[in-house]
Amino acid sequence: MVDDEPELVNATVAMLAREVGEGQVRGTTDSREVSNWIMNERPMALITDVRMPHVTGLDLVARLHQRWGPVPVVIITAYPTAQVDEAARAGRFAFLPKPFSFQALKETLVRVCTPSGAAAFSGAIAVSMLGEVVQLYGLANRTGTLRVAAPDGVGDIGYESGRVKDATAPGLRGVAAFNAILSWTSGSFSWDAAPPREHTIHAGLSELLMEAYRLRDEEEAGITSAPAAPVGDPDSMMDLAFDALMSDDESIAVAPKHPGNVASQLKKLERLEGFLAAALYDMDTHTSIAAIDHDAGPDINQSVMGHVDLVKAKRRTISELQLDDDVEDIVITMANEYHLLRLCRQHRQLFFLLTLDRKTANLAMARYLLANVEQDIVL
Repeated sequence: MVDDEPELVNATVAMLAREVGEGQVRGTTDSREVSNWIMNERPMALITDVRMPHVTGLDLVARLHQRWGPVPVVIITAYPTAQVDEAARAGRFAFLPKPFSFQALKETLVRVCTPSGAAAFSGAIAVSMLGEVVQLYGLANRTGTLRVAAPDGVGDIGYESGRVKDATAPGLRGVAAFNAILSWTSGSFSWDAAPPREHTIHAGLSELLMEAYRLRDEEEAGITSAPAAPVGDPDSMMDLAFDALMSDDESIAVAPKHPGNVASQLKKLERLEGFLAAALYDMDTHTSIAAIDHDAGPDINQSVMGHVDLVKAKRRTISELQLDDDVEDIVITMANEYHLLRLCRQHRQLFFLLTLDRKTANLAMARYLLANVEQDIVL
């Protein structure tokens, strides 16, 4: 096991050692040390964080499989992929979102270490859904090209600092090509450090994946969607990719370039499972800039005002401790709901409130999409 949090490593290794025996589990905060371990000995499984200094989790997994073949892997991260159904996760690769219980880790290890005959993508990592690999390279902030070879052809997905900038597939380019590649069900993939040459995709990775999954589900159900845009027309392709995310009386700005786009950006959050309400609040003027509410409970404008003191108190604590840092987000977990507060990096007086139904929400996906919405807000 490798993670840059010493307390997590020490506690997890100690509990695993009680389960499988002393000397059967190794843990460290230095990914370089793990790189040496796996060169000399084949492990039963690797548990690794994604973002680490020196050697990233992705690089470790690539070295592991190059040396020993398909060894089971558990990726532990605070930003896992979009929620997929459990059957699709039956391969030899899994995400485990932080924080996790030891029981959840045990169950995940049993699952990934149990051989499965299901078809899967194979490459540096073996997975049952290509979207997991696409998301993982985004989380690792990689620049380069993911090449996918499948029975339907060969496709490329180009990244720049973790954001998908371009995609090509037979006869397609941009968003249409990305959707086509994500519809493929088996094949192999490889990574090339060469950056993308063109910029044909402007949407965030979470939105791209959600749309690709939707189109795939509709195709499997026999539902006809809008036709793909022609090659070389990235603006048209982007419009088509988001048509299904907009109802007849709504308009969502994909790349807002003018003030007043806040409400339309917040509407993107409605596509999250378990969505209840969302708002952007200005602590200087004591007003909600925009809010949307699907919940029959307390008004979202009243709820967001009730969180102002919490945000200010946390910032005051950081200042008093003289920490060279700031709050990114605050998660409040209640019996039935999650309240996610995200501070706006460009405007320190602003923060988002997103409320979710705890029974159905994917908190990690919510954090990821909210971060993308923040980047697209223009005031």
